[in-house]
Amino acid sequence: MTADFAVAIRVCADAGKQSASLAAQCRRGVGTAALSIGRSKHGVWRSWMRTIGDVSRPVRWLRLAARAAGCAAVCVALLKGAVAEAAGGRGERSVEERGRPTAVFERGRRIYQRLCAECHGQNGEGVPDRHEEPLRGRRTLEELVKLVEETMPSEAPEKCTGSDARAVAAYVHQRFYSGRVAHDDRSARWALSHWTAKQYPRVLADIYAHFVGVTPPVKTGGLAAEYFKTRRFDGRQRAERRTDPRIDFDWKSGKPVPGIPDAREFAIRWSGSLVAPDDGEYEIILTTENGARLWLNDPDQPLIDAWVSSGMRRENRAVLRLLGGRAYPLRLELFQYKGKTASVRLEWKPPRGVREVIPPEFLSPQGAREVFVSTVPFPPDDRVAGYERGIAVSPEWDRATTAGAIEFAAFLLRRLDRLTRTDPADANRREAVRRFVAEFAEVALRRPMSEADRRLYIERFFSADVAPEVAAKRALLLILKSPAFLYPTLERRPPDDFDRATRLAFALWDSIPDRTLRTQAAKGQLRTPQQVESQIDRMLKDPRARFKVREALHEWLMLDAKDELVKDEKLFPDFNAALVSDLRRSLDRTLEEVVWGPNPDYRRLFGEDAIYVNERLARFYGIPGVSGDGFVKVEFEPQYRAGILTHPYIMSMWAYRHLSSPIHRGVFITRRLVGRTLKPPPQATEFKDGDFPPDLTTREKVALLTQPQACQSCHSIINPLGFTLEHFDAVGRFRERENGKPVDATTEYHTVDGRTIRLDGAEGLARLIANSRQAHGTFVDQLFHHLIKQPINAYGPHARERLIDVFEQSGCNIRTLLVEIVKTATMWMPPDVRQAAGSAPRGAGRNQAEATGG
Repeated sequence: MTADFAVAIRVCADAGKQSASLAAQCRRGVGTAALSIGRSKHGVWRSWMRTIGDVSRPVRWLRLAARAAGCAAVCVALLKGAVAEAAGGRGERSVEERGRPTAVFERGRRIYQRLCAECHGQNGEGVPDRHEEPLRGRRTLEELVKLVEETMPSEAPEKCTGSDARAVAAYVHQRFYSGRVAHDDRSARWALSHWTAKQYPRVLADIYAHFVGVTPPVKTGGLAAEYFKTRRFDGRQRAERRTDPRIDFDWKSGKPVPGIPDAREFAIRWSGSLVAPDDGEYEIILTTENGARLWLNDPDQPLIDAWVSSGMRRENRAVLRLLGGRAYPLRLELFQYKGKTASVRLEWKPPRGVREVIPPEFLSPQGAREVFVSTVPFPPDDRVAGYERGIAVSPEWDRATTAGAIEFAAFLLRRLDRLTRTDPADANRREAVRRFVAEFAEVALRRPMSEADRRLYIERFFSADVAPEVAAKRALLLILKSPAFLYPTLERRPPDDFDRATRLAFALWDSIPDRTLRTQAAKGQLRTPQQVESQIDRMLKDPRARFKVREALHEWLMLDAKDELVKDEKLFPDFNAALVSDLRRSLDRTLEEVVWGPNPDYRRLFGEDAIYVNERLARFYGIPGVSGDGFVKVEFEPQYRAGILTHPYIMSMWAYRHLSSPIHRGVFITRRLVGRTLKPPPQATEFKDGDFPPDLTTREKVALLTQPQACQSCHSIINPLGFTLEHFDAVGRFRERENGKPVDATTEYHTVDGRTIRLDGAEGLARLIANSRQAHGTFVDQLFHHLIKQPINAYGPHARERLIDVFEQSGCNIRTLLVEIVKTATMWMPPDVRQAAGSAPRGAGRNQAEATGG
């Protein structure tokens, strides 16, 4: 241990925030990892004092930090300092320093300073309230020339045309847009990160699953039902077995099944599992006049206990938190004895959903293992980059990780007998508990423990005078607060097989490696792209992977951008929360069919002429021949639907309460689907329907509103895209006329490469998005950032283009793209490590080496 790091530990101890045990933890868990990360590009170890200054200053700084936020925050601050210093290195030379600027470059620089810097900043960093987005991107020089000539400066584009526009475009392209500059940008660098607020509870759930067993994928369709002839659940008196799709029965004074002799005495048991579609709180409602108990997730403690019956029908409610994409054990028992009537209904109100009888698609007759679900709230994660990353460190985050560790440790200790297969009186109790803690450490820390690790995390606590339960609690808390656990990006230099196992689990499951990954890592079987790809194929079959991909698609389509969808009750009286819930499920079914079906072609998302509807949706949208709560696929003529682009849920999201909104739709398409940037409007202009003549169409109103030249720099892009969807009203219903006039959905769209394309309504727009390389790149960006949670350019200046090439060459196969993204991130090696090693990762060819940071 270096002397300077010893100073850090001593200061923490002096501040009263660091015990001797945590000092050792810092030395082992933080110091080694931080020094490892602190290696510079040139392979020279940087000392801690060179990172944080001279001897006197860091001591004062550390004391203040320790007192303000606790030792954990200090350790993380030291880590981040080391990472920032290592990432910065000696710094990159500016464009001017690399070579003598050309005359065109110098002329462009002067024009930029005179006409552009006021809005874009001296260094292209953006200016608040003017143009906040930095000048970074992937436009070609010709695209920039066209953009400058047509739109810059926004208030007077005529000031910069011809050779002036070409000069300033050349300056901007070389200074801010070149691949090398983009790669050197600090915003495109790999960042040390901890588990995000969403990942943390998933990790704890999977640690517990390691000990109690993992639930295999379940088939939904209802619950297993057993009907008994008496009020007792006696297998010898079983009248019938079957699968009930939903629990919603009203037998009145009759018999549930013919095999029951007396309608006034019987019992029923439903068992299986409930599949949660989303993370969040679920309200469970059990309605019956009979005696009933419901167990959900906890097999020992009923969630609802209404065993004592009053004979009056009543609602019994309970709320619990569940993690999406997982199955939870469920058992419902009901008995009737001398009552006049019998009925039972099992309902829920899921996150973003409505109260309803639990549908068959979320019930399974297969059992499931108990899942640990943390209830500790975490502060929001950093989203500055456009996606969640665990890079923010605060006292609130530190307190949340402490509360999470205490909650999980207490949960495990209550089940210690079961987990160790012992009881307190057993002679081998201490050794069994010690083995459990050792295995827990290896699972949580994601690698085998060395002797030093064992002494630090385990042996020191299991002295003869300490009860094994107390020792276990101390060890568990230390492990769960260790940076080695909290920071999955703390890796060896160079990364080893266990690091690659962690990368795989992080990318596909938001969690830790399972037994198979750990076994393969121990065998050294995660060293080649082929070995890694084999594991990716296996992992994609796991429900956790499907749930994460679903989240990525929701993020891409901004499905959670609005808390609720509300429309004008007079115009659309049947557009209610239940209909919105059905629309969202309909869209999810389409996404799932395309991504996980036999033909996972991205272009199908915009080319399908069918949507899923149930009776309620069919009635609202005028589709004949559909009945029941189940969803069926209904085909349309091509001009009426264009895949998810015109799905009623998307159309309803980007519309006003009473009419369509080409502006909202156009902005959504521009940014999320086409992938073009838009600057903030020069002034906020509200669309007020009453300010326009009543006989105008929505398109005509928007054209008038955005007619000023200051608006056209953005609306020349937004309006043509938004107008293509004018055949769809505020709730996504197709229309031929508006305000007595024929709807005009044809437009001319100017692409970034200077072409003008005629778009014939939604069908033409769908073809553009389906076949545009720019749109493909946007889709690649969205998936990469959601899965990997790092900037794509951090993995090499050619990584993005290579991924787009692979995507397009595969026929836009979404699953192929998923595999390639995860393989790229898993095989990546930091440039300084690869340079020191003198070669790319073993087994990787030239293209793979480039994709991993070359």
